[in-house]
Amino acid sequence: MVFTRVKPVGLARHLLRRETIHRVLIIGTGGIGQRHLLGYSQTNRAKLSIVEPDSAKRDEAKKIFNIVQDFTNIDDTDLAEYDLAVICAPAHTHVTLMQACAAAGLAFMVEKPLAVTLEDVKETLALVKAKNLVARVGYIRRIADELVALRDQIANGKIGDLRLIYINSSQDFPKYRPDYQTTYYAHPEMGGGAILDGASHSFDMLIWIVGKPVEVSCMYDQLALKGTQTEDTCLINIRFENGIMANITLNQFQKPNTSRQEFIGTKGNLILEHTTLSFRDSDAPDPVEEHDYMDGLVPMEAHQARFTMQANAMLDAIEGKPCYLATLEDAHLNLRLALAAKRSWDERIIVKLEP
Repeated sequence: MVFTRVKPVGLARHLLRRETIHRVLIIGTGGIGQRHLLGYSQTNRAKLSIVEPDSAKRDEAKKIFNIVQDFTNIDDTDLAEYDLAVICAPAHTHVTLMQACAAAGLAFMVEKPLAVTLEDVKETLALVKAKNLVARVGYIRRIADELVALRDQIANGKIGDLRLIYINSSQDFPKYRPDYQTTYYAHPEMGGGAILDGASHSFDMLIWIVGKPVEVSCMYDQLALKGTQTEDTCLINIRFENGIMANITLNQFQKPNTSRQEFIGTKGNLILEHTTLSFRDSDAPDPVEEHDYMDGLVPMEAHQARFTMQANAMLDAIEGKPCYLATLEDAHLNLRLALAAKRSWDERIIVKLEP
């Protein structure tokens, strides 16, 4: 995605709307960091500073966005000066950065996945809770209108009792990230691969809609993408504590871009295919209802708009307003599920998640 220079926001607009301008620190200004920089810029509610060790990335961000302060290292900043941090650094640094924010009493949003191992995660969550901090995790799809509608319709009983879910989330990943071999994705210890980087979005959706997973089995492998140490394919089966079962298929080399989630209930099925949500309650050729939540929109622009929506949700949260973005506890469960899925194939067993 090409970013262009963001124009300064007129102060008069904020005075008229009486919005609070928050001091936001973006930690990491790579691809995802720039999406957050643009998102927070477009809220008209934030003054932005950055932490980025790479001088080229730091200079690029300063050229594009209106940056108040820039730092090479988080140790150079006074975190207490900020209202919110957005952690966009590689996943293996997340725990350390969350601990630094918590120690300073700074609210934060951390990108997914929460971490790459369980080491020190419980202790970090306990520190955040003890400090009573607002903290969320950047599973961007929770902000999507179609996913909110899907969740609401299931909760309202549209398909009766939900019993089974099929998910296929597959694409030609190198098309969208041609530099994948030189990024975090190539390294499992940095959070790359089909499970931690890709399937965790599906895990979050299921945890949000269905509840707590209790058992998982998995197969994974590197079937096509070379130049990495990570898997590009996974087949995952999950059982939840309420008895609901889910099957996830994901590969990152096929040419068609497939995103299909089918939620099967006792009175009908809800199918979410990309942004089109449909309802079927018979074997008729056409759905009873169908709505494309992207109709009339430019997909890439709409995707970026979700980062602005997410930014507004986080700013609302630190102002004390309700927020349904993923919690640290949700993301901890997500991480446990991902690591259990990997263990399942490594040890050729069905893994039970501990309470």
